[in-house]
Amino acid sequence: MFEKELSTPFVMKVTIFPLLLLITILLSAGCSKQKVWIEAVIIDAGSPSVDGCGFLIEIEDQIYYPINLEEKYQVDQKRFKIRYVALEDVYTCGFPYSDNKFLKIEIREIEEW
Repeated sequence: MFEKELSTPFVMKVTIFPLLLLITILLSAGCSKQKVWIEAVIIDAGSPSVDGCGFLIEIEDQIYYPINLEEKYQVDQKRFKIRYVALEDVYTCGFPYSDNKFLKIEIREIEEW
């Protein structure tokens, strides 16, 4: 008696809207990780031309190799706050057969601490 067929457009709206909302929430949650500033310390590990490793960055007791550290920030023991993305590549440096390997990072933003 009270049964009524639901039209196809109505069913699609009811099904698609929650799905789009869920996707939007998940995507915005993933982007929020990039908005955190992290304290970093620049380390001068010697010139690569004489078997050094160049300028590295220490973040939370881990050492990384920044692929795009501008020259004006290349100051030993200088503290900065940065936003970065970890890359899958590894940077190897030092004497031949040395075990110096550092995960590469790309700096997105950098500011004085």
